[in-house]
Amino acid sequence: MATWLITGATGFLGRHVLDVLDSEFLREGRTGDAVLVLGRRCPPGWPEHNFVTADLDDPIGLREAIRKVDPDHVIHTAGQTPPAADDVLYQSNFWATIRLLNALRSLKRRVRVTLAGSAAELGPVPPSALPVAESYPCSPLDAYGRSKLLATIAGLAERPPLELAVARVFNPIGPGLPPTQAFGEFAAQLTAKVVDPLPLLVGNIEARRDFVDVRDVARALVAVSLRGQPRLVYHVGCGQSRSVGEGLDLLVRLSGRSVKVCVDPRRHVRKGPGDSRADIRRIVSQTGWRPTIPFEQSLADLWNDLRKGWDRSGPEAATRLPLTA
Repeated sequence: MATWLITGATGFLGRHVLDVLDSEFLREGRTGDAVLVLGRRCPPGWPEHNFVTADLDDPIGLREAIRKVDPDHVIHTAGQTPPAADDVLYQSNFWATIRLLNALRSLKRRVRVTLAGSAAELGPVPPSALPVAESYPCSPLDAYGRSKLLATIAGLAERPPLELAVARVFNPIGPGLPPTQAFGEFAAQLTAKVVDPLPLLVGNIEARRDFVDVRDVARALVAVSLRGQPRLVYHVGCGQSRSVGEGLDLLVRLSGRSVKVCVDPRRHVRKGPGDSRADIRRIVSQTGWRPTIPFEQSLADLWNDLRKGWDRSGPEAATRLPLTA
């Protein structure tokens, strides 16, 4: 039996980690393992007896909670993404990770820790280096990428008994994607009750990204926790890129609407590289994980999930998706 502790379980990625753990444990016969959630609030529908109240900004309370739980595996998905302010990004992504690692170190025993990193840590990658491997030198462009890279560096510096690895996630998509991300924003706009053709505001839709389903990402985090090697980074993606425009076209077809695409100059500012693709050979060879959910299915499930909430609550529900844990 093992005890698993998940942070950020109310966020986009964390909630899918909880779902995957149930199915993964059944598949591997780990029915005796316990899954606990640590955070400020209990996820909807999650049993209260498997929830531990703790604030990653409170080092004393966090250490007490960690000692009470005494976990064997920790998957750390809590954090903030843009458009959060720079100081919030550093506090939530770097300093919160430092406090969590300090609390886990106080146990003075073996704990498997998996951090959810980000492709934003890499910064610009020339086409000649694609698909990009874990050994590529990082040079992040913004506070988000720097805050995530600092957390990765701190994590990889840990020594036994902590066994820490980083799953560097590229561009997760799928059900629950927040409207702060391109496809989540497009889908939210497509639910607006206005007369067609719907004016659809977009930025740079020519950019290409390695989009990977969030449920596959959740499986990757579990696989790294179970079979990954400590002090390594694992790239998590599909190994191929699609343009933002391809996804936009698919969402428009799913909506059945007539739209007029309007390029907003404020959104068209180039952010990041023109193309991004992950080399996923390390995670495939060392853990057996590989992506299984096609791009088209990810966006269909994103649309259907948002559509259900909109049908229940009206058009305002489309903009009430949570940003982070």
